[in-house]
Amino acid sequence: MEKPVDIIDIKENERKLRKEAKKIIKQRTIEVLKRPTHLFMHEKNLIKIPEPKHPNHIVYAYYHNNQLTNIENLDLLYNVTHLHLQWNKITKIEGLEKLYNLKKLYLNNNRISVVENLETLRYLEELHIEKQNTESPDGLCFDPRTVISIGSSLRILNVSENKITDMAWVKPLRRLEVLIAKKNKLENVQAVADDLCTLTSLVDVNFTGNPMTRKHRYKETIIARCSQLRVLDTVVIHNTSKTFLQSFDKAVRLRQLNERNKLIMNRQGVDDFFDLNMLPGPRALSALSISEYSNQKPKLTAIDSTYTLSQRSIYRAHHAPSPRAGVAPPMEPPPLPKQPTVTSDSPPIKGILKKPMPIKYI
Repeated sequence: MEKPVDIIDIKENERKLRKEAKKIIKQRTIEVLKRPTHLFMHEKNLIKIPEPKHPNHIVYAYYHNNQLTNIENLDLLYNVTHLHLQWNKITKIEGLEKLYNLKKLYLNNNRISVVENLETLRYLEELHIEKQNTESPDGLCFDPRTVISIGSSLRILNVSENKITDMAWVKPLRRLEVLIAKKNKLENVQAVADDLCTLTSLVDVNFTGNPMTRKHRYKETIIARCSQLRVLDTVVIHNTSKTFLQSFDKAVRLRQLNERNKLIMNRQGVDDFFDLNMLPGPRALSALSISEYSNQKPKLTAIDSTYTLSQRSIYRAHHAPSPRAGVAPPMEPPPLPKQPTVTSDSPPIKGILKKPMPIKYI
């Protein structure tokens, strides 16, 4: 009878332990839920960012619609992933070096002139920095170090209404998927297309409100050069039109390349080419000079087989051997050839008369 009593006691102890474990788990979950993960500091007319309470647990920080001029007291918010600083008076990006987990940064409607000091934000995915310096005539600038550092993670970028005139700075953003650049000062369609064609992940672009959108064949040029695009100015691009425009653009570019690289087929152009690149050998003749005596047109390539490719210094030091290089010079001048002497007593030579013929025989 002792064995069944022991089994019952063990089962009761297991039930008690399970109940206690459940109570501990509930208490911990309640404590976690009570921790503040959202920090709401918006629309409070703040001039300076105060030091936050419980900074370790904050994930979302809202500081928008205030009077902030500097970014400070955010070093302890190292777990923040979303930071809202829009609609303030911030003039410089700073104080974000220790926010290593930041993924989304909102800085629109401020007074920032340079995008900088974001080198430590290795996980930044979204950057909203539209409508900066609306009163200043200068456009928004981008620090190359910052662009290169965030290029491996940034997926969404909004730079609308910033008076931007070119898109050359966007090349390092190799992971960029969505680019919004509305109401800027972009005019050169071909230059913008060349800058965007290297971004293999870019699928959505919006350039509405720029001067280049009113130019002829604007959409055709962008679609033909950026093969990865799916949406242009909020309009979906069809696959049939994309393939046709890409093939047409390739044909046009190949034709322009051939015309640009075509050699001038005249004697002056060929002489200038060989004078700059190579020297004629001692026994070589120009293919063009040989073809002058034939009816066929000369066919020249970039390298002429009748020319040697020796350097100028080597060729000048090397002199062509003369045809009498192996013959020793004579010690004395050669004797003059003997001429026949004619005396008065010797008989006349046939065909020559001793006395002149009279005039009557002539």
